[in-house]
Amino acid sequence: MPETEVYKFQYTRRQGLQRTYDVVLNIARLDSGIFSYAAWVHFAGAFKGNGLVFPLIAKTTDEAVVEARGRIEDDIEDLAEIAE
Repeated sequence: MPETEVYKFQYTRRQGLQRTYDVVLNIARLDSGIFSYAAWVHFAGAFKGNGLVFPLIAKTTDEAVVEARGRIEDDIEDLAEIAE
């Protein structure tokens, strides 16, 4: 069973409507030691998307959080699988 940790943060888009999105980020460490993540992005209580999800290259939980957060922030900026 993978170990998981949940993090919540807000991110304000720098372009477009410059909305502040609420993000729930779930980091999982699989039995193989590889980290993965899932994200749920909301604005004003409405689900706006998950972003693009790929395995992480991080070696520690702290690195995984930073890497995943950076990816979902980029996805929000690019509106990759996120509806503005």
